[in-house]
Amino acid sequence: MRAEERDNNNRAIDPNPQRIKREIKAKVKRLYVAFAIVSLFIVAQIALTQWGPNGTPLRNLSESKSYTTKKIEGSSGSIYDLNGKTLYTDSRGYRIRLDLHAQALTDSIFTANLPALGDSLAKMFGGSPKKYRDFMTNTRDTCMRRLAKPYYSRPFVTSRALNQWEYERLRTFPLMHPRYGLIVEQTSLRHKVHGSLASYTITRGIENAWQKELNASDGSNRFLWLDARHRHSVPIVAKENTPAINGSDIHTTIDIDLQEIVEGALSRSLLENGATDGTAIVLETSTGEIRAMANLTHHKGGKTIDDNNYATMWQGSPGSTFKAISLMTLIDEAGVSIDKWVNCGDDDTYYVGKLRIRDTHIVGENESGRTTLKGIFAESSNIGFVKTVMETYEEEPERWVEYINAIGLDKVSHIQRIGGYTFAGIKHPSSYKKRGGWSATTLPQTAYGYEIDMTPLQILMFYNAVANGGKLITPIIVKSITRDGEIVEEYTTEVVNPAICKPSTLEALKECMEAVVLSPRGTGKSLKDLPFRVAGKTGTAQVMLPRNMWGETAYVTPDGRNEYLATFVGYFPADNPKYTGLVSIKTLRKWNEWQKKYTGAGLSLPVFREIAEYIYAHEEEWYRDAEVGIAPPPKAKPSVGVAAAAPQSKSHKAKSDSTAKSEEEMEQTIPDVRGLGLRDALYELERRGCKVSSEGRGTVCEQHIEEHNGRVEVHLKLE
Repeated sequence: MRAEERDNNNRAIDPNPQRIKREIKAKVKRLYVAFAIVSLFIVAQIALTQWGPNGTPLRNLSESKSYTTKKIEGSSGSIYDLNGKTLYTDSRGYRIRLDLHAQALTDSIFTANLPALGDSLAKMFGGSPKKYRDFMTNTRDTCMRRLAKPYYSRPFVTSRALNQWEYERLRTFPLMHPRYGLIVEQTSLRHKVHGSLASYTITRGIENAWQKELNASDGSNRFLWLDARHRHSVPIVAKENTPAINGSDIHTTIDIDLQEIVEGALSRSLLENGATDGTAIVLETSTGEIRAMANLTHHKGGKTIDDNNYATMWQGSPGSTFKAISLMTLIDEAGVSIDKWVNCGDDDTYYVGKLRIRDTHIVGENESGRTTLKGIFAESSNIGFVKTVMETYEEEPERWVEYINAIGLDKVSHIQRIGGYTFAGIKHPSSYKKRGGWSATTLPQTAYGYEIDMTPLQILMFYNAVANGGKLITPIIVKSITRDGEIVEEYTTEVVNPAICKPSTLEALKECMEAVVLSPRGTGKSLKDLPFRVAGKTGTAQVMLPRNMWGETAYVTPDGRNEYLATFVGYFPADNPKYTGLVSIKTLRKWNEWQKKYTGAGLSLPVFREIAEYIYAHEEEWYRDAEVGIAPPPKAKPSVGVAAAAPQSKSHKAKSDSTAKSEEEMEQTIPDVRGLGLRDALYELERRGCKVSSEGRGTVCEQHIEEHNGRVEVHLKLE
């Protein structure tokens, strides 16, 4: 037989090539089938992954691993004063956490730095160092024992957000470094540019009432993670992205420079006289726009704080300031002449039944007890008004009540959206013998401002109506709302009553109000020496105390003190009124504390005078045309508890060589923020410890640097 052929590896060589070819094709087919089966399995698995029951969770997991959505914060609207100075705006804020489980924060480092950190936090935020040390020690121990979830080991260092200056200071404390677990979350912080000036009015008044307009709508943006540990990301374009919408801006009628003077004068009066609280309001007479409104409370420790809204929330007997309404009723409704002689008697006490009415003095020249109706108004005689009203209306008290209630003071009791109490008018005689209704004392008591509840704002509204020619109008504090520079809504005052009385009555009423100041025996005669004429009225009322303060009566505390409401309300210049103002102050006084001021003339009138002098000195037209001038009052130094952010001069005044030199030195260390927006400027300046004030809106065009009490103050002008 023929020997079998073999290859070099001693393998038999098949002499039939066709059979070999068939075997190769069979193997390839099997391989294709295997690939097809595997491919079908892969496709099926992909389909199952995408559209099966686990598809949605898996897609979400993939999304979370690769993408994230971050909130884009919009800026809340700002609040501006009458001249465009920023009162309240957004600035950068920081929420601070400390990861007490950080790897680099070893026990030795933590223990060595904890005492100094506790001391630093206590000095900055208050409280005891031990409180901070114990809190961080307990939190760290709990976390190290794995008894708490991981995020519990990252407590906030403080419950509130920090401003830029506070954040920069905090970064100098021990352990305040990312290496040791410092976590910083940036947020927006509302910034009061002028400190505590008009604090309650701006924050709890305007900010709350116009919150819907001021609030921004946050947007969102998709970000792509660049690393597996999610440390770095970049924004991407996606259909889910939504832009942030900034809030609208509020433009008020407040003049912040005048507001500082009003608060300073009121604060000093409260502190110097031991008074409890007070309110002072200045209106522009023709428009009813509020130029300044201070509501201060005298707290322990010699601080006065703007923390209430006494202008619309005080409700009680106004006292002698109501005599202007009584006088108008007598003249306009009953036709009584202001030259009518009234015999008040030769005693300071008068009785209507068992009701005792007292005067502080016997009225009339040489204390004769006889004077005109104009005279009893100027001298503020309770007895004179009771006698005149009883003589005129005792038989028909309905005429008295219905005329006063028709004036319109009950139509509005608040400032736009800022709430207040309602003036319900005088009780009607038809309610006689009803609980809390008309009684035998109601007519004589209402004649001089008792048994009737009114707020300081309502009293001011009436006197402003006298000043502006008879129109009773509602005061406003917000002038307009703008968005991106365009006016969205504009507000004007509402005329509640176009004519509170006849023109002849109004002229007689004005004459009597001027007599309060010009008459030798007028209760406001200390304003007579001013270079401009003032018309107005003093008022002093005993206040019915809250039930928890009652002693022997509802007007006397257990320790024998009475609470008094001292008021002066008036307008100036009397011949052409431009401003109307009111000052009301409450004080507690014992009957034998004769040295303690408690009357409208002694307590509130000096505050009114200081405010009026400031306005007069800064009204260029008045000051230029006046025959007798007064020097502008010195810069008011804010009292304890009043914001120290003084309004800056609109012109940059010349300085001495030494001052100029120090400013040059400061300018080398303070950044030039011209061209920046207010928010960015605040960031750059506050991070260097500067105190910032501003005027205008837009971008910074000028910056002025000064040093005060060891701290750099920067005033920005924006346009």
